[in-house]
Amino acid sequence: MSISRDIATIEANVLIIGGGFGGIWTALRASEIADKVVLVDKAFVSRSGASTMSGGVTNAPMDEDDLQTWVDEIVVRGSYMCNQDWTWQLLKLQRERIRDFERWGVPIVRDADGRIKRFLSRGMVTVRCLQYNPKKAMEILRARALAQGVRILDRLFITDLLTTDGRYPTRGAVAGAVGFNTRSGERVVVRSRTTVIATGMTSMKGTHRVDNTTGDGMAMGYRAGGRLCDLEFGFGGTFTHLMKDYSFTNYNVSVAHGARLINRHGERFMEQYDPVRFERSELARVVAAFTKEIVEGRGPVYVDLRHVDPSYWDNLHAVSVSKGRNILLAGILPDPRAHPLPIEPTWGLWNGSRSGLKIDIDCHTTVPGLFAVGSAAKNDATGTHASAGMPTAYCYTTGYRAGETAAREALESDLPLVEQPAVEMLLQGAMAPLDRPAGALTVDQIHDRLATLEASVVDSVRLSAGRLELFASVAAEMRAAVDKTKALDVHDLVKLHEARNLAECALLVYQSSLDRTESREQFYREDYPNTDDDAWFCWHGVTRGERGEPIFDRERIPLENFAMQPPHPYKGRSPIAAMMDGTFDPAHFT
Repeated sequence: MSISRDIATIEANVLIIGGGFGGIWTALRASEIADKVVLVDKAFVSRSGASTMSGGVTNAPMDEDDLQTWVDEIVVRGSYMCNQDWTWQLLKLQRERIRDFERWGVPIVRDADGRIKRFLSRGMVTVRCLQYNPKKAMEILRARALAQGVRILDRLFITDLLTTDGRYPTRGAVAGAVGFNTRSGERVVVRSRTTVIATGMTSMKGTHRVDNTTGDGMAMGYRAGGRLCDLEFGFGGTFTHLMKDYSFTNYNVSVAHGARLINRHGERFMEQYDPVRFERSELARVVAAFTKEIVEGRGPVYVDLRHVDPSYWDNLHAVSVSKGRNILLAGILPDPRAHPLPIEPTWGLWNGSRSGLKIDIDCHTTVPGLFAVGSAAKNDATGTHASAGMPTAYCYTTGYRAGETAAREALESDLPLVEQPAVEMLLQGAMAPLDRPAGALTVDQIHDRLATLEASVVDSVRLSAGRLELFASVAAEMRAAVDKTKALDVHDLVKLHEARNLAECALLVYQSSLDRTESREQFYREDYPNTDDDAWFCWHGVTRGERGEPIFDRERIPLENFAMQPPHPYKGRSPIAAMMDGTFDPAHFT
């Protein structure tokens, strides 16, 4: 198929890049205030990204709940490293979003009396979640956005943000974006009064069930001068069964219904690390405990579904996002109601909004004209914590808030001017890989090499200077390889730009991890096993220097502005370090 060399130009009041929950909620709210709301996605809005694969779990505050008790738990679990104003805002806005879901007919799991069924899930004691059908939810939200006049441009890959001065990092403002159609290759310029990044999380291709959340927005925002925050907390993961034909649909839902993890001796090993929440503990602690079982010879590890309540199977069928339930009970595998199933974790780049572009209470980034929402933004509402249901709630609420703010500001501003030579340079750079000679690597080989950085769960959990320097060198090598690799067609071109963004994000994560000389919650360095509040109780940022170098900073958390205060500065073993060296006492850690 021939590749178009045409250029289309679009003007928007609000440009939203990314069509998952964060992007669609931004579009819905913005279109209630302003016209010319444009939503673009590199795939198809309602089918791409992590939203339709989220397991259908979200935070569920109701009118009868005392939100103070919820805030208390979230802030404590987040090590007090929260913007507590954001914590309150998230819970209040989330109540409204659940009402919207109900009004619009999103399928939500209910009890026998027809009431929304809530449950405790991973990381929680007080806070509750609900479960819904994420695929159907995205279809409903897309239809509503179209009905409200949102212009949706599917299969448009955005490669870079436009700036008013043509500089990266800019000293001016963001003025839109450039990209190309992922089928025809047609180049597109979108000039916009305000721009919202909603591209989701950062994760390697081939290591998770979602393989197109490649850090595009975080990388673009950083290149334009946006401040990224707490990147070292961007490690995360999930669990998967060691069975080719069965995909484990949702660990969080399973443990909420009573699933257990056991080692080869049948021991429920999480009891020694969290005798209150057990398998519902922070995912980092569960994966660390899993790693310890393997390293010390008590593996393999199994998920034990013999204790789940009967509604687990019914609910799994109702909201399933895969064929797992049918395979599980079809007689092909040993009956899981009687036989535990072998399971393994993944652990690597999977930020889930624990890190990302730093935003304020109205979702402004540090660059004028640019907003960020969802997993592309740092979640200041929850700090270091990311319990089940919080990432999706953050998508809904940041989207709603950003849509409102971006639309109002767009109506009060003129369309920014951009320098045409800078636009032409970006368009030429976007398409250049199609015309260059073949390099030493193909784009698929670059992605494979990046993915091998996460091949060992043990190495990914137990970081050290040596491992981080090795990881950083590979990421830098792959970033350099991108500039020498040929794209055979437009599909290759998409993957190559994804590799560029992934390599840049991965390198920044590893560099940020090297800069942080302590361990804290899910971030564990064997060479710096202690938590040090005196030096590192902060929001750890990085911005792009004039020569492209990373510039790190430590922003003081303004505790004097918040009601909840930590009891005292902590200096001692981090929880994962204590688990690994055998000194863990659950009474000492929340």
